[in-house]
Amino acid sequence: MGSEVPGKGWVSRRLDAAIAAPGVRIALRRLRQYGLPPDSLAAWLAAAFALTLVLILLAASIWIYWGLQQRMMQEDREAVLRKLDVVTVLLRTHAADSDALRQAAYLPLPANAPRNLFLRLSTADGRVLLQTPGFNPALDTHRFTALMVSGHPVLSKLHIKPHLHFLSAMLRVRARPAVAMPPQALQLVVVLNRSTEAHILAVYRIRLAGVLLVALLIAAAAGYVIAWRGLRPLRHMADSARQISASNLHERIDPRGLPNELHALALAFNSTLQRLQESFGRISQFSADIAHELRTPISNLWGELEVTLGRPREPAQYREALESAVEECARLSQMIQALLFLAQTELPDAALHMERLDLGGELTALAEFFDAAASEAGVHLQVRIEPGLTLHADRVLLQRAVGNIVGNALAHTPAGGSVVLSARRMAGVVRIEVTDTGCGIAREHLPFLFERFYRADPARSRARGGLGLGLALVRNIVRLHGGDVGADSAPGQGTRLWLDWPAPAA
Repeated sequence: MGSEVPGKGWVSRRLDAAIAAPGVRIALRRLRQYGLPPDSLAAWLAAAFALTLVLILLAASIWIYWGLQQRMMQEDREAVLRKLDVVTVLLRTHAADSDALRQAAYLPLPANAPRNLFLRLSTADGRVLLQTPGFNPALDTHRFTALMVSGHPVLSKLHIKPHLHFLSAMLRVRARPAVAMPPQALQLVVVLNRSTEAHILAVYRIRLAGVLLVALLIAAAAGYVIAWRGLRPLRHMADSARQISASNLHERIDPRGLPNELHALALAFNSTLQRLQESFGRISQFSADIAHELRTPISNLWGELEVTLGRPREPAQYREALESAVEECARLSQMIQALLFLAQTELPDAALHMERLDLGGELTALAEFFDAAASEAGVHLQVRIEPGLTLHADRVLLQRAVGNIVGNALAHTPAGGSVVLSARRMAGVVRIEVTDTGCGIAREHLPFLFERFYRADPARSRARGGLGLGLALVRNIVRLHGGDVGADSAPGQGTRLWLDWPAPAA
């Protein structure tokens, strides 16, 4: 049938089937998409959770272990000292070879019973007078040479390999070795075999390490699952954000059902998308307006040159064509410079040379500049400025903004009319107004008056050489200073434009 090994083929098929399961595919895709440990935030949270839990368990276990160890040691001390007191009291009235001492040394236990508490009474030269049967021979090699003060026992721990642990109490006493002998210095040693307790504590330590290891693994797994499920809203936000591109900036992240922390993040992200959508819209509209405005002078220039070159002409005709081309080039240059300046004023971090200005002096000087043009157009230019007004602004930009409005007013006011330039302080702002008695603007045009390339009367604006950028520049300059603009007009009743600049602090 084939060379495939049956067992291997079955395992491979089962593995492929498991990987092909929808849930497994989704999990693997998520892991590849959001990273594997240690790149995964869920892994870091799980590690922090597991480490915190293990440290708490470790601290609690150490406290319990220390308490158990101290309790067992305290009981052993009490047993050793109690035995030491009993024998000391007997030595005051009995000789070392008396039956009472032997009974205390041998303990009331059968001879074959395991003995944990041992007693030894010896002379100063090491001769053993009394010793509990079964006294561990390993203790014979131990020299009880600790300094002792008469009447004060000395406790010490002894460890004899491999697994023998003892607690000893030593006391120097004066007693009679036998009934017929006088009292002399004797050494009393009581030894407690603590090997069982040591084994219990060793087993406890091993089990404690095992419990902590299992707790670490369980806490890490549980923490990873909890963190993974807790970060699910964040993954959904990432999926939604990933689907947003320049072609569908209208899409938004749904903040409903999100936790409070992510709800604020979603609202901030949606606000950013709104600003991006508006910026893209402005850029698109700006590009369309530029293309539309540049098309006309370039088409005029191209057509005139083609007609001129279509057949031989007189030198005067060539000169006329060149002069017309120069006019169109000048118009293009003027438009490009205006667009560059407009782009600069749209930057929120544009460099401003701010200074405190005497507004009355600045506006008076500006009116004197336009006085000749007003006289030539037959328009009366008036200045009405509240005394003592100051303004914190960029001098060049202020002159350009007000100059654009005054120039527009003079251009749209017929002979015999008037233009009034005024300034006064209002609530929190300094308002500069330019009012004319010109033809006026229909109210449906007022909301778009400060837009780029917008003309309420395109034919008349082109006849005057207007680019449709002057009022857009004014709006950008004023907003760059933190102010705002407005307009009020009606056909046949003139137009009033105002610029609200932030009032300087007193």
